[in-house]
Amino acid sequence: MGKWLARFRAPAVAAGLGFLLAASATLPLPAVAAAEKKPTVSEEVRKKLGPAQEAGTKGDYDTCIKGANEALATATKPYDKETSLTIMRWCLGKKGDFPGYADATEKLLDVETFQGEERTKSYKPLAQIFMQQKNYEKAEKYARLWADNGGGVEAYSLLVAVYYTQQNCPSTITAQEKADELDRAAGKEPTEQALRILNSCYYKTGDKEHRQAVMEELLRRFPKPDYFADVLQIYQEQNLDKRALLNLYRFAFDKDWISRESMFVEYADQALDAGAPAEALKVIDTATSKGAFKIIAQTDRNGRLMAAAKQQAADDKKLLPQLDKEARGKASGEADVKVGLAYMGFGEYDKAAEAIERGLTPDRVAKVKRLDDAQMMLGICYKKLGKTDEAKKAFSAAQGDPRMAKAATIWLQSL
Repeated sequence: MGKWLARFRAPAVAAGLGFLLAASATLPLPAVAAAEKKPTVSEEVRKKLGPAQEAGTKGDYDTCIKGANEALATATKPYDKETSLTIMRWCLGKKGDFPGYADATEKLLDVETFQGEERTKSYKPLAQIFMQQKNYEKAEKYARLWADNGGGVEAYSLLVAVYYTQQNCPSTITAQEKADELDRAAGKEPTEQALRILNSCYYKTGDKEHRQAVMEELLRRFPKPDYFADVLQIYQEQNLDKRALLNLYRFAFDKDWISRESMFVEYADQALDAGAPAEALKVIDTATSKGAFKIIAQTDRNGRLMAAAKQQAADDKKLLPQLDKEARGKASGEADVKVGLAYMGFGEYDKAAEAIERGLTPDRVAKVKRLDDAQMMLGICYKKLGKTDEAKKAFSAAQGDPRMAKAATIWLQSL
């Protein structure tokens, strides 16, 4: 896989735990049985919670917590416990004691009167706190409750973090796919990180089909060299057609995404084999300028490749005007396409496009051996000439051939 995957880490959990302090700063201290007739707090508990509540209002959170604890120790009725724990939890949150906040919240969940919206709202901070503490069992428990109670993408994303951190890829995939489903239902696309997580887990679980789809989406929406390299590797493992592979190398070269010597050499070799020595020489010169093409001896592979490219490119340059003239008189589309290929290698895209267009006319096209490749080259020439609409039309025509579909799609998406 690409280098990016080795650098990847599981997503962070929210933005720390500052959410508790931010929320508590806007809320009043919970009133003791505020505006309620039933249930009510017993008198004994009220006597202890009154001073605790007053201390919390003044910012004396330690006194508040101590008083609420004392009230809790004397509480016998469920509502006494709920009220004591509610005040205690508020002061713990204001103090920034998140382990204490979580403990008080879990105790609240055991109180039968603690129900409704306040109960379901407690799942989110518990899941986040326990994730922060690396208590993955509890983080998963509360993230699942949060998700099941309308937590949406945020809840499923935390589940993803829990599972991915533990290298549980099957569960990671399930949670991430659910998060992506919710995003798409809301008219949003999955994030780059979400796609990277799926790619990582599809790779680890050997799910080649889904991994390919995710990598193609990554390349389409977040075009980067590493994503291209991974997509290219996938296609090469499928024995991609040689001409399609050449057009993929052309794409990467156009984007300046090739840096490894092996890719430069393979591209130059493919171009030379296709009859484009000037293109091969341009690739070699670019690689040499980047220090990615070295010749140890004239007889090694790189030395032979450069020598062949230089000689054949020189021959093409000398013979090209005559070959162009002969092609015009042959009424053979294949000859026109070959002339276009040579012009393209020299960077003469206007002449290349004219020759290929000539070869694709009704009276000549029958002799063109690879229409898909001719359309691909025509599309590249149009792109270089800034004729985007014409390029789209040519790439779309090439896309209709299964052999060229993948390469044509990538070029199309880049327009």
